[in-house]
Amino acid sequence: MKTGIAYFSTRDPRHVKQDLKDMVDHNCNLVVHTYSETDYNYYSIVMRDIVKMSHDMGLEVYINPWGVGRVFGGPEAYSQFVSENPGECQKMADGSFGPAACLNSQAFRDYMRSWIDSASDTGAKTIFWDEPHFHYPLSVVIGAQKEDEWACVCDRCRGLFKERFNRDIPKVMDDDVIQFRDDIIMDFFKELISYAKKKGLKNAVCVLPDEDPLFGVSSWELILEIDEIDIFGTDPYWMLWQKPLDEYVRGLTRKVLEMCKRHKKEAQMWVQSFMIFEGREGEVASAAEIMAEEGVTNIAAWSYLGGAFMNHKSQNHDKVWEVLGEVYGRIRGR
Repeated sequence: MKTGIAYFSTRDPRHVKQDLKDMVDHNCNLVVHTYSETDYNYYSIVMRDIVKMSHDMGLEVYINPWGVGRVFGGPEAYSQFVSENPGECQKMADGSFGPAACLNSQAFRDYMRSWIDSASDTGAKTIFWDEPHFHYPLSVVIGAQKEDEWACVCDRCRGLFKERFNRDIPKVMDDDVIQFRDDIIMDFFKELISYAKKKGLKNAVCVLPDEDPLFGVSSWELILEIDEIDIFGTDPYWMLWQKPLDEYVRGLTRKVLEMCKRHKKEAQMWVQSFMIFEGREGEVASAAEIMAEEGVTNIAAWSYLGGAFMNHKSQNHDKVWEVLGEVYGRIRGR
């Protein structure tokens, strides 16, 4: 049984060492280290030390392209690539700037290959590809988007769309646009995953918990069909999305398990441990227990210490962390 936690609170090895011991004491045997553009550009050497410390403490390590190019999960991480290369970025159908790298940009694909090289040099053995997606504004998240609030309609994408469908790309998303965007994400993703696999790395993918073309690919099957993917999962954050815990978590857990069994992938499920309201800390344990009951043997939580070092921390983050450590101990039979 793998029980993991995402970590990004500090790059000071003195404090990281204490936190890693704290993770082990709370029954974790897996850590997902974020590797943002800031880490890639300014902390790559110390990240090697952090990964080694993690291994020395018996923790399996995943490395995460957190917010890289703004096309992976991690809205808290800013992108130097986006700020320095506006011409390589996405464009919204309404004509506005999309603050994320265009997936058809060769410059960004080259950048991602360099990121993989650097991530591999840390000593981590698995890349955790977190929520790959086109840019979407906040209005999409809250269900108030306009018909032309989607990407990408930059000159690159316009040309490729016209070449394929023999018409101009429309302002309102239709079936051709959905297929076009699916194909772009898959082409981009396959290139990176294949490159990582050739370097001897495993590939873990986490998708948003809805098969919605506005947020990612229209069907998880597209991703699961990629041979080079080893681990697949999702993050049913029931409290974030205001969903009924048992129905939401159990339903998505069963869906992931069924699909992973069919495609011969390892299933991984994520537990929400940030933005947990006071008095509801026990739900963190309930979510992990549901996943384990259903047969998941790779369970992780976002993030360390109940998100104590962020604005969207849990209201009683210490209690959330204790609850998570206790349930990890139970499901590992400790």
